[in-house]
Amino acid sequence: MRVSSNGVMPVIFACICGVVVAFSLKRKRVRKLNWKSRISVKKISPTSDLGQAFGIDIGGTLSKIVYFEQTQPNARRPRAMSHVVAADEMARFVKERDFYGSTGVRDTRLSVTSDSLGGTLHFIHFETRKMEGAIATVSGHGLNQSLRVLSCTGGGAHKYADLFQSLAGIQIKKEDEIKCMVKGLNFLLNLFPYEVYTFVNVDFRSLSATRVSLVRENKAEDIFPYILVSIGSGVSVLHVTGPHTFTRVSGSSIGGGTYWGLCRLLFECQTYDEALDLCVNGRNASVDMSVGDIYGGAYEKFNLPATTVASSFGKMISVGRSEVSDADIARALLIMTTQNIGLIAYLNACIYNTKRIFFVGNFLRHNKISCRTLAYAIDFWSKGEMKAHFCRHEGYLGALGAFLANTNSTQMGE
Repeated sequence: MRVSSNGVMPVIFACICGVVVAFSLKRKRVRKLNWKSRISVKKISPTSDLGQAFGIDIGGTLSKIVYFEQTQPNARRPRAMSHVVAADEMARFVKERDFYGSTGVRDTRLSVTSDSLGGTLHFIHFETRKMEGAIATVSGHGLNQSLRVLSCTGGGAHKYADLFQSLAGIQIKKEDEIKCMVKGLNFLLNLFPYEVYTFVNVDFRSLSATRVSLVRENKAEDIFPYILVSIGSGVSVLHVTGPHTFTRVSGSSIGGGTYWGLCRLLFECQTYDEALDLCVNGRNASVDMSVGDIYGGAYEKFNLPATTVASSFGKMISVGRSEVSDADIARALLIMTTQNIGLIAYLNACIYNTKRIFFVGNFLRHNKISCRTLAYAIDFWSKGEMKAHFCRHEGYLGALGAFLANTNSTQMGE
């Protein structure tokens, strides 16, 4: 019985394809096993671990990374040639791009080079929801082979520790979030004279203002004590009295999470940036009741300008919803949240007898309205005696503190 060649060829082709697929799957499994074996047995001495060049702050929304690129040799800690090669490869990977994946960004404007540091600090952030992809990118380039321990803070230090270990063989060293934030800020205040700025001549209605650097010309001048206000989902107020001494003295549940949460309920904003963008062109005067609305002008007896908000959302008692825009309501909501935070900060500064108030936190990221509102509020309530202080690197304080916690701080200018 003859078998048609037309029938044999498809069978042979199918068999060949099956063998190729099976071989490919087997090869993939072997490579995966070899990779798992490599990352589980990699041996890096503490002095050769490039993990000490990093600090990470994993927040609920954003993850922030500080990377220190050593460019000047350290006579006290000479590096082996293998370490130099690995460090050069790491620096090349970090610097040859400004974007990593779909959400990773290197903040090139924030990079700082210092002779006293002996190198350059680089600052990177990405969306935390992309964590698995970020770890895979590091492993895919083989960079994890030079990383033994990473110093990490934020809630994600606990949440993602197992993922770092399983995907890259990297151990996460968990650092206290508040300690890292204070450590990072103290480091910047001591080392970089142009780190701090404020806003002056703020017009409350338009929020036009002039940004001014608060230069610390006398390094011998003590930076302590100060009030540190961390604005995230909620608010924490710290009284910092020394390099390693601080107390949480107050706080509030009304913070960035309040603003974002209400914006999602009222306007269906999907991201914090959308909520911020919404209020930019809004007018809170359409929603809030001012001193001028009540008295027809300023209340001179108590030195209250006509534009002072007397009642947040007060006009909504008599004004219909259709008469105000979503942007107006969002603007009023942001002003209400920010002024409440500013008042708490001012009162604590009075209680603890300090004129220095630093505002930090993710709430202030790309949020000029809140920064200027805080500057106006502190200046108004203190009658010009106090100023709201902001930091250029404020979003990276936690990551910077985590980096310093895993580094010989005496070599880093602390």
